[in-house]
Amino acid sequence: MKKTIIVSLSCLILFGLSLSVFAAQPTVIPTGPTSVAALVSIINNVANAVFYILLAVAVIMLLVAAFTWLTAAGNEEKLTTARKMLIWALVGIAVALLSKGLVTIITAVIK
Repeated sequence: MKKTIIVSLSCLILFGLSLSVFAAQPTVIPTGPTSVAALVSIINNVANAVFYILLAVAVIMLLVAAFTWLTAAGNEEKLTTARKMLIWALVGIAVALLSKGLVTIITAVIK
């Protein structure tokens, strides 16, 4: 019983001390972009992230579709599934390329 009380009080004291440390931190309110160049930079960074994520997923889907196609052994269901996966992987690559090209269009419109 005494150990439970000691452990509980220790946790309570440590928790209370950690709250005072967090309270001492000044809060900084982030501001939005202040110029057109900053806005274009943010859009470019987001587009790059979307591009690389979509491209990686599309390549993985292409590999899975190829594996499914090769292991289908004449099974029409597996071949249909592989075709659909291949089509959607190509759509993913097209969307990734469009996200990259869309940045150029938005930059031209903003400037």
